[in-house]
Amino acid sequence: MNLRSPKSACLAVATLVSGICLTGSLQAQAFGSAHWKSRGEIVGGPQGSMTTESELWMKDKKVRIKTTAMEMKVNVVKSGDFLYQWQEGQTTGVKISASARQRGASADYVNRIEDIRTKGKKLGTETVNGHACDIYEYIETPERGRTAKQTYWLARDLKNFPVKLMAEIGDAKMTTVNSDIELGVAVPDSMVTPPDNVKFQDMSEMMKGKSPKN
Repeated sequence: MNLRSPKSACLAVATLVSGICLTGSLQAQAFGSAHWKSRGEIVGGPQGSMTTESELWMKDKKVRIKTTAMEMKVNVVKSGDFLYQWQEGQTTGVKISASARQRGASADYVNRIEDIRTKGKKLGTETVNGHACDIYEYIETPERGRTAKQTYWLARDLKNFPVKLMAEIGDAKMTTVNSDIELGVAVPDSMVTPPDNVKFQDMSEMMKGKSPKN
């Protein structure tokens, strides 16, 4: 991928961001709405080490991520089965299937908290940023891509909202820490809807033909 192309760079960053952030956000969909901030770190990924600073909103199984990474401000909206991604201030973006991400675990984490608690392995407890958490390890092998070992810190006082998570896929390790978590807050529909003034190119068909890299 030519990262010198703005569209390619945006897609690379947004795909990584969606992987590191949606792991936590879509699990939180047991709640009607939420707003929080997230700091992510990726080590050993295809673009090298990377840190991200994000703000997230969730409402009715839709998610909005505003993030800064690789000196770019990128937006991601997860609505239905698709991810809409565009760079701040641009009038064009890309649309891809949420299941088309080839690295990391699937972005389909709807109502997965109980799955992780019942099928995952409890490793112990730890306090993260003042929240007493139960730690679970969960192994996922998607149909496409590599097996991901995931670890979740589920906060007891936040109805098991993940305040920290880590995913290891091959040589890459992705760690996310969530903070300033607000549950049940008012989130306007416009915040979780792709903007009308951005034209999105559908990348789903193009990505179907790609094979996951080892």
